[in-house]
Amino acid sequence: MLATVGIGVQGVAKLLVTVVVGRVFGTETLGQTTALLSLSVFVALLWPNAAGNTASRFLAIALRGRRSDAAVNRLLGVSMLVSSVVLAAVTVPIALAWGNGPGMVLGGAAVVVGYGLYCYTRGAQLGYDRAPRVALWDSVTSVLALGLLVVACVARLEPVVLLPLAIGYTVFAIACWPRGNALSGESEPTAGVLGFAAWNVLAVVTSNGLLQLTMISAQVTSSAHDAGVYAAAFTLATPASMLGQALGQVLVPAFAHRTDGGSLRSRGALLLVVGFAAASAVVFGLVALLAGWFLPIVYPTEGTAAVADLRYLMVAVWVFTVGLVPAALLLAAGRSRQVALASVAGFVVGAVLMAVLGPVAGVAGGTTGFLVGSAVNLVAVVGLGAWRR
Repeated sequence: MLATVGIGVQGVAKLLVTVVVGRVFGTETLGQTTALLSLSVFVALLWPNAAGNTASRFLAIALRGRRSDAAVNRLLGVSMLVSSVVLAAVTVPIALAWGNGPGMVLGGAAVVVGYGLYCYTRGAQLGYDRAPRVALWDSVTSVLALGLLVVACVARLEPVVLLPLAIGYTVFAIACWPRGNALSGESEPTAGVLGFAAWNVLAVVTSNGLLQLTMISAQVTSSAHDAGVYAAAFTLATPASMLGQALGQVLVPAFAHRTDGGSLRSRGALLLVVGFAAASAVVFGLVALLAGWFLPIVYPTEGTAAVADLRYLMVAVWVFTVGLVPAALLLAAGRSRQVALASVAGFVVGAVLMAVLGPVAGVAGGTTGFLVGSAVNLVAVVGLGAWRR
């Protein structure tokens, strides 16, 4: 519950950032900002997100086994610093190609680094079973980011509207950087750590990456106005997906030591998946049902036009979110390679549909690709979970 509250606060903060940007600076700036935020989340899947999942599992195992985790922390920490430099360098030409000015490019690169470090350090703290600390710093840094955004808006600093979020993420990373479990004696071995993380990169890119590709597809295949309208729906649908991500981050360390980890033949695991699917269906259904009422309030300019986009997106996000829970159980059992291979099919199907349907159907084509790809991935991970190795 605490982990979910924490990530929920961060999601609300990101939502408020886009709402304020849309109201103060207009639809086109909203589209550019949301596209760069989607890019930051997508490139974080190329290592930081997987490093956080890896830290949550291996740090938890070291803690339960009363072994020092210094070697694991050192290895993952170096990998994170290297990946941050590489991913920021890759972001710059992409942001320039999308027509952003120097300030937005700088903000986009800063968000890429800050969000990546946030993903890693959050996973590490959950591996230490420190959900209260995570929730505290999620709240503190969200308030900090919103306060800095107000300053940027009052000063009309449109080019740097992404820097407040980047600063918030970076402060979280500094406060929550894993400093070891202070246990002496035998060290937790590092063999298999990078391999687990590498397979997890493929898993998170091919599953989570489809969601971010929907916004990127809208930016590439639609007009600036249509992309801005879609961004209004996307910014409200994205926080909903964080519900499954929050639960998944907790499940990985919690189930890492269960003898039936990853198997849906376990009554408790099966009830967890089914119960989460039912509860999230109710929540997401209410969001879709009430979209016509609250979207025009949140986004007066784009809200009415974005209602249909949001309702369609919520169906796809629900399918995607449900799939995160059985995938987390498989990761807890160390089956990152199988999760990765299973989710490749969903990603390929979804990406191909986006490429084919995007130029024809516009933003709805991207959503269709995301929905179908997520459904393929859900069936695959459930099938793996039902099979006991």
